[in-house]
Amino acid sequence: MTTPLRIGFKVSPANIGWQRMHDMWQRAGEIGAFDSAWLFDHFYPVDGDGSCFEATTSLANLIPLVPGLQVGHLVLANPYRHPALTAKIASTLDHQSGGHFVLGLGAGWHVPETQAYGMDLDPLGARLRDLRAAILVIRELLRPEAGVWPTDGGDSSTTGGVSLEAPPYRLRHARNDPLPLQGDRLPIWLGVQGLQVGMRLVAELADGWNFSGAFSPDEFGARMDAIRRNCDAIGRDPGEIEISAQLRLSVADLSSALATSRRYIREGVRHMILYLDGREGVEAVDAIVREVVTPLRED
Repeated sequence: MTTPLRIGFKVSPANIGWQRMHDMWQRAGEIGAFDSAWLFDHFYPVDGDGSCFEATTSLANLIPLVPGLQVGHLVLANPYRHPALTAKIASTLDHQSGGHFVLGLGAGWHVPETQAYGMDLDPLGARLRDLRAAILVIRELLRPEAGVWPTDGGDSSTTGGVSLEAPPYRLRHARNDPLPLQGDRLPIWLGVQGLQVGMRLVAELADGWNFSGAFSPDEFGARMDAIRRNCDAIGRDPGEIEISAQLRLSVADLSSALATSRRYIREGVRHMILYLDGREGVEAVDAIVREVVTPLRED
């Protein structure tokens, strides 16, 4: 059975004021054309100098504008936060969204901001190793046992909770209370793009995968093939993994955006995410609904 197509929007929170960001999300929530809403996770814009709102606090404030929509980040950079903090953020945002939060994770890549803050990035192989460990930590903190405290007078620092060795991380009788509304079903999507280690991580650990808008559509098929091969190798049904792609677009060329979206959908995308430059304003939301979303729904 074919999974119904889902369509989301993503707004870059860079080089715009908060009111414009608010108004774009509010319009998207009012118009009723989208299934999901997303932000990115950067401290600097990715296309030069300028302002940029922080990802997790921004989403917390924007969630009430899009009630009922799936919400998340594409993607949170693992090196920026300890995974225990990420698990707490995910649990909190899941409560705020009524159980509609998706935890998107990546290995980090934006050198200008990491250098500026003294967060030197390890080589990619080490970052992927740490990302895998972080996923294991977060999964452990989503288990029911992580939300239980002793009721018999026991010492919570030495009993119960969850414990895990996942170098460079360690849990010792750790709690995550409250657990997310979705519990251990809270979906984790990965934004990794590498054909070797990245797609293996997706097959092994992810509920969803997002194809980055930084890559050409011509590179999508090879990654889909790699996901299928890795799923076959471990005996997993690739249909369990929600395949999404984000497409950066401009209101000046929405016909190309529609054609590219249709191509992704033909090649296996079931969650199409339209990535707007916030500087284009509220009018851009109406334009993409009219010129891209509506035709895709009618296909």
